[in-house]
Amino acid sequence: MRTHPTRLDFFASAIIALVAVAAFLLADVARAVFVVIALVSMWLFIRIVYSRLLSVFPKQGDLPHDHLARRLWRVFVEVILQYRVVRDRPLVGILHAFVLWGFFAFAWYSANHMWLGLRGLDHATTERTWYGAFVAVWAAAVLVGMIGLSVRRFILRPKALGKLSPTSGAVAFLISALMVTYLLGWGVFPVLSPAWKVNWWLHTLAFFALLVVIPISKHLHLVLAPVTIFFRPETTSSMRALREEGEDLGLIHFKDLSRKDVLDVDACVECGRCTDFCPAHLSGGTLSPKEIILDLRRGLLSGGGLVAGTVEEKKEGKAFITEDDLFQCYSCGACEYVCPVGIEHVGRKILDLRRGLVSEGRITSERVNQLFTTMERAPHNPWGIGHDARQKLIESKQFPIFDGTQEWLFWLGCGLNYDSHGQAVAQAMRQILDAAGISWGVLARETCCGEPARRAGNEYLFMELSGKLVESFEGARVKNIVSCCPHCTTMLDKDYRQITTYAKLGIKVMHHSEFIVDVLPKLLLQPSRIKATYHDPCYLARGRGITDAPREILCAAGATITEAAHHGRNTQCCGAGGAQIFVADDSREHGKQRANQRRFAELMQTGASTVAVACPYCPIMLRDAAGALKREDVEILDIAEIVAKNLATLRV
Repeated sequence: MRTHPTRLDFFASAIIALVAVAAFLLADVARAVFVVIALVSMWLFIRIVYSRLLSVFPKQGDLPHDHLARRLWRVFVEVILQYRVVRDRPLVGILHAFVLWGFFAFAWYSANHMWLGLRGLDHATTERTWYGAFVAVWAAAVLVGMIGLSVRRFILRPKALGKLSPTSGAVAFLISALMVTYLLGWGVFPVLSPAWKVNWWLHTLAFFALLVVIPISKHLHLVLAPVTIFFRPETTSSMRALREEGEDLGLIHFKDLSRKDVLDVDACVECGRCTDFCPAHLSGGTLSPKEIILDLRRGLLSGGGLVAGTVEEKKEGKAFITEDDLFQCYSCGACEYVCPVGIEHVGRKILDLRRGLVSEGRITSERVNQLFTTMERAPHNPWGIGHDARQKLIESKQFPIFDGTQEWLFWLGCGLNYDSHGQAVAQAMRQILDAAGISWGVLARETCCGEPARRAGNEYLFMELSGKLVESFEGARVKNIVSCCPHCTTMLDKDYRQITTYAKLGIKVMHHSEFIVDVLPKLLLQPSRIKATYHDPCYLARGRGITDAPREILCAAGATITEAAHHGRNTQCCGAGGAQIFVADDSREHGKQRANQRRFAELMQTGASTVAVACPYCPIMLRDAAGALKREDVEILDIAEIVAKNLATLRV
């Protein structure tokens, strides 16, 4: 941490000395001491925050400020009400909330305490008020919270919290000291008695000591969490557009971090929730989203150069994060969903670090490099399957070709074009489109949207593929796109809008779950009774915030839905995202169930005979798990297939 003295330090020291001398000349030594302690502690707080945050604060990376009311409401719900903290770990969350709410209750008392220090202790009064009693109740609640949290931190010691931290102990002691000294001063010692004065000074010292400890510890999140929560997106973070000015090849050096990145790494509370919920970590992988953030913090504060590299480069101190860890990420967003301080682990950091490694040609993974080679040779799909497989589908099912006159382009994508189950979904979707009386068509030839390439870090290949696709959209005069793939939908509705020529086209993009809900009134369904559980795709639930539409569709088709333990935005990943379906090394044994097997086993606990999905990758992964667990009796169907099975004709 950079703490070299500056001219500003000497200027501040002079101001503090002058104020102290002035107070002493007023013949009030106690007030002089109070003023010096207050000014020194405040200056140390500012100085440490400056060295830790502002001295490295970058110029690049605009902080979003759209939807102001929504952002402020999120801060209120997640900071003031502690919703996210309590939601995922209720007991620990309530204890944490006691401490925070207690400090809110103490705000006016603390202001009066400081004012009394400036005026002199002789101005203290013995008057008892309702507010004093109110604060006393909260002081007791804070003590309960601190005792509970301390027992967990220092005795139970969950693995996710990591090594014991001296500053954590110091903060726990100082907060407890503040509460005890308040209770003694309020209800035990007579005002202005010697014991009361000693107690007053102990409370003062604890307060200002806490002011110094906070910025040198993880407790800086008390200051930064409202800021990072305000600026975080509502859904899983997206990959940023590369800056046009200068040379931007992705996140390579610490100087490439954006403003939000710097706020994030300093706001981390080190609670370990991100790692506890990470499906890659739960499956036995070495990836720890928490350690990714902490390694970024260590490198940033130590003036590091290269962010990521090989395992050997990290051991040698040449890099702080390993390539192997980065390429275990499913980009599912579970870490961001549970993070109580609004850190963006996925798009802004892990995927951008992949992009930096690829752009510099520092990828050692053969499987990743093979994916790029396959996509370069067969730009229509990442499996390298011949284009004739798609051509046979279109011709045999007589899919209409989009010519610019139809209302909707049905985007098939690699999953529906080249996977056998995906082709069945495409046929089901065709039945729905026709039954709803929708004018639609498919492209005569499709180029992969580039999602696997970009998620794996190959920005050049993504731009090459997207360039061809944008030309196709522009030439065909596409205005509306419906896709059965959340990954393709995310690309076409988020990533592609970073491309100026595409953004100008103003194309509306919908996932088929949204689309089917809209056309349900036009369909006549003959519901059949099935007991189903719905597996929320990560890119749909967390990536787009869509959880209700698929369930509404299933209910309309007559399904009785039994929810899995993890559902909605709290879904559990199947293990396909982040290009893992193409690059994961299945031969590597972690000693634990793979992500798809963990998820399938959880879905089977519902007792459902049918698993409904809304993504072409998910059934591939879940069918593989069903085979491994010998549960071939379970039907795994897309929501479009379920609707098509119950479809009669147009509603008159």
